[in-house]
Amino acid sequence: MKVLITGGVKSGKSRFAEQRTLELTGGETPIYLATTELLDGGMHERIAVHRQRRGKQFRTIEESLHLSDALSIPPIPPLVKGDLQESHAPVLVECLTMWLNNWLHHQLLEAEAFAEIERLLAGPNDLVLVLNEVGQGILPENELARRFADLSGRLGQQLGAVCDEVWWCVAGHPLRIK
Repeated sequence: MKVLITGGVKSGKSRFAEQRTLELTGGETPIYLATTELLDGGMHERIAVHRQRRGKQFRTIEESLHLSDALSIPPIPPLVKGDLQESHAPVLVECLTMWLNNWLHHQLLEAEAFAEIERLLAGPNDLVLVLNEVGQGILPENELARRFADLSGRLGQQLGAVCDEVWWCVAGHPLRIK
């Protein structure tokens, strides 16, 4: 099962994604694949809120770029990376918007980013993927911001085409699109 959950900032995506991931568990503790790089104090606060809300219901792996690799690395240390080669636990990827931002920040190749998504999708685990909807505002003046919005839109279309479910969160309400 592959699930895409999209919506604007603070639309309820994360809370719904956590709920949907817990619904997919078959007895194994689900994996929370956290992609955010801590670049400023504001992100520390957001991450703390997410950690507190999910509590111990998830096993957390932190990886900002190579998501598929993170799902097959032995523990170094526990609750940071995990050995999931034999696991069929569902994986919540939170979030692909920040992950895409990381790729741009590190000036890595777009083709590599999309190849990484293909590797992630090819894995055996159920996936719940969170992606911000960034294309409903005005076209940014900044070239990098336009590039980011374009890449995010392409990523959303790619995922929407292959995911079994697509949800859009608005004002705390998830709406099933597919």
